[in-house]
Amino acid sequence: MVNLFIERRSAATTPVSTATIVQSYTTETLYGEHSEQTELLRYFRDNVLSQTREGQEIIRLYYEWSPIIMKAMEKDEKFKAQVKERIDGVLELVK
Repeated sequence: MVNLFIERRSAATTPVSTATIVQSYTTETLYGEHSEQTELLRYFRDNVLSQTREGQEIIRLYYEWSPIIMKAMEKDEKFKAQVKERIDGVLELVK
């Protein structure tokens, strides 16, 4: 798990072409690997967020916190539902 975390974190600070290789495990867990929601969030990450320093920081934070969020979601269904609710809100803004 540690190596995966390091790979994810470093990929968030690399050029867009490399960032697309990184998987969004939190969103994949909630929506599925190739779901419309996951693909939309990937597109937003790669084509919008990665274009600014602020967006790159959001990406970095996502990959830093994602493993912790994943562990918490595995242990607590209520927390998992809350995370999904928040991401659903982000999806509405991105559309």
